[in-house]
Amino acid sequence: MNNEPMLRVRGLKKYFPITTGVFSRVVGYVKAVDGVDLDIFPGEAYSLVGESGCGKTTTGHTILKLLTPTEGSAIFQGQDIFSMSRGNLRDMRKQMQIIFQDPYSSLNPRMTVGEAIGEALEVHGIARGQERRKKVEEILETCGLAYYHYRRYPHEFSGGQRQRIVIARALVLNPQFVVADEPISALDVSIQSQIINLLMDLKKKFGLTFLFISHDLSVVKHMSDRVGVMYLGSVVEESPKKEFYANPLHPYSQTLLSAVPIMDPFRKKERIILKGDVPSPAKPPTGCRFHTRCPYVREYCSRKKPELKTAYGKHRVSCHKVHEEPEYVSQG
Repeated sequence: MNNEPMLRVRGLKKYFPITTGVFSRVVGYVKAVDGVDLDIFPGEAYSLVGESGCGKTTTGHTILKLLTPTEGSAIFQGQDIFSMSRGNLRDMRKQMQIIFQDPYSSLNPRMTVGEAIGEALEVHGIARGQERRKKVEEILETCGLAYYHYRRYPHEFSGGQRQRIVIARALVLNPQFVVADEPISALDVSIQSQIINLLMDLKKKFGLTFLFISHDLSVVKHMSDRVGVMYLGSVVEESPKKEFYANPLHPYSQTLLSAVPIMDPFRKKERIILKGDVPSPAKPPTGCRFHTRCPYVREYCSRKKPELKTAYGKHRVSCHKVHEEPEYVSQG
């Protein structure tokens, strides 16, 4: 991997206002993303994982400026996406694309497959007419479909085929960076492995860089180079994949991994069950946000927010216990 990140995100925040009354008076904010820092390097697949509602999808959408950020910066190849003019951002879209979670709702039912995929080629002035059709047919075949699907409508395809169409639409502009937002969660289990293998093949063929958003840690293990774990709008652990699965350090990461099924029916696995409910992102806990559910909580955890910093090697974690008790790192 290149030593310089393709994408550098610093202090990313996205707050959604809570309003009340006839005049929609703002009475608070849902802090969906609250101070996220990320470095994603050329050619890698970086996975962002966590429970539903932790802010991972909002992070991906805000990085691409599909949602307007509340605060922070996102530097893509030396250019700040958030400060770009509308015209420059439109040009940048050719390099940054997204694969949406639901292939059913992300395709216009009134547009043929050829129109849906080829629209971007015309908008960006890349190809028209027969040249556009040729490019669309090529990307369809690359994604495991046939050239004659060009004239068909989305309702004529299965769920797995529709997701292939969505992937083809994202890649037809030949982007460098792709956000894959839960790309298999809406699919049957029998189809999920096919789509994951397709994404990995396309990554290798086109030299793509992925931000892969998922809640399924078994899929992430197959797909990723590095893993970031989100909890209540913040990244609490980040590590190369091998280190993460061998020795998760944050108590929340350990809980997530304990829920992953194992293939050996004779091997027993201890499941970690957290106490309490996930706090509201409108009123996140003070100090460490995980302290209300953490089995290792200390008195000062509610007052002092732990920093996301290096524990060893390239393994970073936001936890007082890890940084104040070195023996905890080696035990895992």
